[in-house]
Amino acid sequence: MLPGMSRRSRRKASSRASKTKGRSLRWGRWLGGIAVLGVIGLFLGYGWLRGWLHSEGFRVMLEKEAGRALGVVANFGSFRWEGTQVSTSSFRAEGQEAVRMVEAEGISLDIGLGRVRERVVEVRDARIARLEVEIDPRRPKVSLPEAPPQDPAVPKAKGHWYDRFLPREAELTGLEIGQSVIHTQLGGGTLAFEGTSWSVQPAQVKGAYEARGNGGVVTTPWKRVPPLRLGEARIRYQDSRIFLTHADFRLFERGALTLTGEAGLGDGNYAFDGRLVDVDAAEVIPEDWKQRLQGGVESEFGVMNGPKGPVVDGNLQLTRGILTGLPILEALGAYGDNQRFLRLTLSEASTRFLWEDGVLRLDDFILASEGLMRVEGRLMVTAEERLDGRFRVGLTPGTLSRIPGAETKVFQPGERGLLWTDVRITGTVDDPEEDLTSRLLMAAGIRMLETLPETGEQVLKYSGRALNPETLREITGKDGIIGQGADLIERGKNLIDGGSDGLDDVGGIIRDGTDIIERGKGIFDILGGDDEKAQEPPPAPEESGKPQE
Repeated sequence: MLPGMSRRSRRKASSRASKTKGRSLRWGRWLGGIAVLGVIGLFLGYGWLRGWLHSEGFRVMLEKEAGRALGVVANFGSFRWEGTQVSTSSFRAEGQEAVRMVEAEGISLDIGLGRVRERVVEVRDARIARLEVEIDPRRPKVSLPEAPPQDPAVPKAKGHWYDRFLPREAELTGLEIGQSVIHTQLGGGTLAFEGTSWSVQPAQVKGAYEARGNGGVVTTPWKRVPPLRLGEARIRYQDSRIFLTHADFRLFERGALTLTGEAGLGDGNYAFDGRLVDVDAAEVIPEDWKQRLQGGVESEFGVMNGPKGPVVDGNLQLTRGILTGLPILEALGAYGDNQRFLRLTLSEASTRFLWEDGVLRLDDFILASEGLMRVEGRLMVTAEERLDGRFRVGLTPGTLSRIPGAETKVFQPGERGLLWTDVRITGTVDDPEEDLTSRLLMAAGIRMLETLPETGEQVLKYSGRALNPETLREITGKDGIIGQGADLIERGKNLIDGGSDGLDDVGGIIRDGTDIIERGKGIFDILGGDDEKAQEPPPAPEESGKPQE
């Protein structure tokens, strides 16, 4: 008892303490009751939410979300629940836009309820054993008809009181795909990814996703492109467009290919850039050329959609190149008595190319062998594999010095210190033709002639002896010695290559060759000044009992 405090004061203080203690007890009971009610509410809410998850309503919501994301009508198989984990054996969707069909097997996922207050459920740890997708980017986007306006006279349908608390969205937080088959229809056929596994994560932008693929094989509709073995691919999907940020492939034995680009699912447009290295030339050229061309191929190129299918353009380089067995090179080697032409080691080989609608165009074509020759020009290969090329061929001086007139009548001095001439390439890929050989043969004869500037008269060089038109035609005309000699050489070449059969062909070549020799003797008699001897008919063969051989 405090000194100086009266009995009345002590009674008042005790009464106030009792009242305060009573109020504290009442507040404690109320707070405890609220807590108990909250726990009961949580249990009831969880039970109610779990019941909704197990209902058809939740499955319908997932189907709508999947359909909205892919632009399809989606259907899940029956759900099997274990707590918040659900699995189903199948999923199928069909669409009228770019995504034609989606089928999935072995689906499992976990439902997260951490964002229920935002009316969002999270689809976590989703897994698909096998996924098959068919895409046709060329299909136009379908415009859905607008809903008719609500008639004010018709009362709106009333929902349940708890509808305001139900989740309206499902957000994917991660997806693993064990194996996939993705077919994309292009103008010339099907581009297929088969056997690739994928890991999908949402991007920072709502509705965008990033995917990483590994393994599998990619096949294209282009016959010249072999199957591509995928290493890794990184893809981003946003606003109905697919962005390929990186993809690396292996092809042939040691070849490597990298790609980047994008494609639109709504408009069907696509554009990709690629780089190709470490490819053997024999692996990409036609079968008939494998024995003619050796080396490694490198290329940087682009692929985009055109009005009649894909358009491919870029540049190509041949490294460590060797050319053998080309008719024009064999001819140059034979005429110039230079064995380097028979097996031509290339110091430079490159071109720009454009492939569209089955037609291949080669521009800025360069083929060079240091210290020997250089070829520049362009070539077109039609869809029927016919050739149309125009080139400039440059040779080092002295290369064709053995051919009379070659380095003065056919080739002319030009840049790089070389002698240049124009060459036309025709024929087909399997049987190319050129016009240089015939011109070299003509040059050998024409070099013996010159034209007097005063009269324009054709005379024999150095002697000044005039040649009448008949003698000139005999030398240089189409049916003259030079022309028939070229034809005789071509026939002999065909016989050696197996283009003719039988002794009759051999006999014909021998008879024609003998006739040309006799005619040549007569011409050279004229060129030597013995006109009368050249004009005398040859003596008749003596009669004998033996048959003439």
